[in-house]
Amino acid sequence: MDINEKINEVFLKTIKMYDLTIEFLRSSLSYFIDEEENVKGETKINDDLVDRSLIEIEKTCLNIILRERPFALDLRRVTGIFKLVDDIERLGDHSEDIAWCVSNLKKAQIKQNVKSKYLLEMIEISFNMVKDAYNGLLKNDDKLALRVLKTDDAVDDLYLKVLNELSILKEKLANNDYFIYMTLIAKYVERLADHASNIAEWVIYIKSGYYKDEVII
Repeated sequence: MDINEKINEVFLKTIKMYDLTIEFLRSSLSYFIDEEENVKGETKINDDLVDRSLIEIEKTCLNIILRERPFALDLRRVTGIFKLVDDIERLGDHSEDIAWCVSNLKKAQIKQNVKSKYLLEMIEISFNMVKDAYNGLLKNDDKLALRVLKTDDAVDDLYLKVLNELSILKEKLANNDYFIYMTLIAKYVERLADHASNIAEWVIYIKSGYYKDEVII
């Protein structure tokens, strides 16, 4: 197997890992948003699968670097994948974190009919950023990656609005558990956008050699 075949193989494994992570995120976010899904009382997320993929991909990338001594575009592809899979793995962690928070809301028998409108908007934007970063990686499209980066500020603004909205709801509901778990969910959703932005930065690097406006390779 030549170097191109090895890099293409690790790229496909990365896409499969990302596919799995997006499915887990979709499941956990639906668990929060969709009342019918909430009635089921569970969501199937196995983050161990994502963790195992991370280890396998990192090992393969290191092997390619040590054995094949790639350069130029090949080196950018391998090192870019090596870096961005860590953020994909963190997306998987947050899908599990969000599901855990929703489960605790349910166990405490806290009705979710009082939802933050800003949080729902934040969820939609952050999830779209994750998908755009995925498509940027899949298609080697730096324009999609740039769109992700430009959207991050909107999520940060919404996050502040969510915290303010929840602090007002806290006084009305007098329920500390609700406030704690909703605040955690908001933070995890904000982190989704951060990780999507990190992935987008590495997509740009793979395409151009620039990382955060500086030439690396």
